[in-house]
Amino acid sequence: MYKLLYKIGISIIVLFLSTGVSYSAKKGGHLKYAHLQKAKSLDANVWTATNAAHIMRQIYDPLVWQPKAGKFVPGLATKWEINKNGTEFTFWLRNDVNFHDGTKFNAKAVKATFDRIADPATRSLQLSRLGPYKKTEILGDYKVKIYFKQPWHIFMSNISEVALAPASPTAIKKLGDKYPLFPNGTGPFKVKEWPDDTTVVLERNENYNWAPSFLNHSGPAYLETITYRFIPEKSTRLIAFENSEFDIMDGLPSEDYQRIKDDKNFRLQFFVVPGLPQVMNINVTSGPTKELAVRQAMLYAIDEDMMVNLIFFGANPAAKGPLSSGSWAYWDGVEKMYPYNPEKAKSLLDKAGWKDTNGDGIREKNGVPLVVRHVTKGDYKNRKPAEFYQAQMKEVGIDGKVEAMAYEATARRYADNAYEMARLGYALFDAHDTFYLPFHSSQIEGGGQFNRSRVNDPKIDSLIDKGVAETNIDKRYVIYKELQEYVMDQALFLPSYEVTFSHLYYPYVKDLKVDLLGREYFYDVWLDK
Repeated sequence: MYKLLYKIGISIIVLFLSTGVSYSAKKGGHLKYAHLQKAKSLDANVWTATNAAHIMRQIYDPLVWQPKAGKFVPGLATKWEINKNGTEFTFWLRNDVNFHDGTKFNAKAVKATFDRIADPATRSLQLSRLGPYKKTEILGDYKVKIYFKQPWHIFMSNISEVALAPASPTAIKKLGDKYPLFPNGTGPFKVKEWPDDTTVVLERNENYNWAPSFLNHSGPAYLETITYRFIPEKSTRLIAFENSEFDIMDGLPSEDYQRIKDDKNFRLQFFVVPGLPQVMNINVTSGPTKELAVRQAMLYAIDEDMMVNLIFFGANPAAKGPLSSGSWAYWDGVEKMYPYNPEKAKSLLDKAGWKDTNGDGIREKNGVPLVVRHVTKGDYKNRKPAEFYQAQMKEVGIDGKVEAMAYEATARRYADNAYEMARLGYALFDAHDTFYLPFHSSQIEGGGQFNRSRVNDPKIDSLIDKGVAETNIDKRYVIYKELQEYVMDQALFLPSYEVTFSHLYYPYVKDLKVDLLGREYFYDVWLDK
């Protein structure tokens, strides 16, 4: 029922995949990692940058681990109970864990973490993951109960992410504004140094002895250090890796995919990330895209498969719906809803009264040309798809005007509602947030920061609220299937491409594993060189 679709013809990761045969691991070693994006903060409870999360995964441990969708195993919590309504979660905690600063992990630390995230003064970007949070009650030194104002069954999935992992209250209080540079979790690695904005060095936590059961050993990690070097320029990063300056890199350039994927000197893995694929939200409150027929015509006019082959050289699968094919709730029926059919697009526009009366190739109605402003960032992965859409929409008489600009400028345009199309995409464990953020009416506030379609549909809101309140995963799937079909029928976005994380590394990097979002576990890794 739950289709995990991985469409890339190389080594594909499903759940936790090792790099190769497990050997008698050699302890020690210094891993060098060429990272694609600078980390501005390592405060997991506040910051949400996807690439920083790869680093924070090594620093923090969650209350529970999620080795596969919907299956939870003990982390910092040894057991738990959930009331029938999904409004109360009780956790029994480990009593043998210390934070990196030597202070005890306990119930007070859990309460402090959730209360900090929930405090408006913190301005945490993780606040939505707590949903209708009410309070945390301490029931003992190592027992807590978390209360929610309404059912929040996805809480278990959310606490398996690093975003809600406990942090040292003592370190946060002591370091103040400097805490994001010196994060303090319970994980297998801790920050050794952060000398400048190009480098972060982690060192082994010698006291670590509480790894999850699905990993290969107990005690401290094998690696002594992990050095992250931030090299945003993709070709520079790849050249440095091929020159053996690094052991592993992320963000393989799409144009190098075909050359690298069959090179026996390397190991390459792509992971299709659960969550919202890269899509172009269509604004239902601005200009001609107010009309359903126009929005549906736009979807028929676009050949996503051609786009990913031309622009990404086959390195990213085409998106087909509001959920990534890597999501447990993915419904493959979306793949049949809008096949590439420019004649169908033209027919819909004709019936809606949009005609090219002056012969300039652009349709008009009541003297108003059919112009769709596509506001996007100016980087390759945003601008190139936008230009492709522009060309294909022109074939059916739509002027898909591309307006590429810096992020700050796009944010202003979103706030002013001065656009018809806008890009959005993110990685998430659970299907709920994938619908809630871009389609729930509550997310229009703040200038449509997430709900850039600005859709306010009671049916969508009701299905989303019903989904998060449902305890049975099979019944949740039925709800999310209906949601996928309905938002596609309403043509609220143009599917673009699926988000992937890539790992390119040398064969001597042994026992690398990744989580459901493609983030590495370096706890078991050792270097056979």
